[in-house]
Amino acid sequence: MTLDRGSLAAIFKKNNLLSEYEEQEPVFVWTEIAGELGKVARPKKVQGGSLVLEVPSAAAKQELSFLEEEFLEKLNENLNHSKVDNLKFKMGQFSEEPGSDDEGVDLEEISLSDEEMSKIEGALEETDLEESTRQSLRSLLITQQKKRKARLNQGWHECPACGGVFPDFKCSYCGFDRREVDTA
Repeated sequence: MTLDRGSLAAIFKKNNLLSEYEEQEPVFVWTEIAGELGKVARPKKVQGGSLVLEVPSAAAKQELSFLEEEFLEKLNENLNHSKVDNLKFKMGQFSEEPGSDDEGVDLEEISLSDEEMSKIEGALEETDLEESTRQSLRSLLITQQKKRKARLNQGWHECPACGGVFPDFKCSYCGFDRREVDTA
């Protein structure tokens, strides 16, 4: 379950963190606007007018950079408290997260549902990429979705703030800590 922005803002406000939410709003909005493509890039923080996103590889960084203008337009249309001037794609430690146990998982044995594949194909249809780039991005999205599915099967948790998955109490994507937030 992912919280809507209004509920998320209310939780931050209740915990005297509304100004932090407003400052970092693009981190939370990223998941909404980027869809399946956004699962490849983890929002980390807002720095100046830039949204810093971690990506798993140089290929992902290059492919997503082709979509930067499209992402920026959607992002800024959906922000209530801030504006993002550019996206900074940085290499992240996707496979070396604390608690990650992808080494024992054979991704070839994990199948994606028709709905999961449809989401990936739908996301790719919305892009204006060359066919080779589209196929490379498709492969990357499928691999990332399989890793996500494997981790959820291993008992990881889905972050209600950004939709990422994490092994314990704190989301490594956005820093959400499910122990510290009063949702009542």
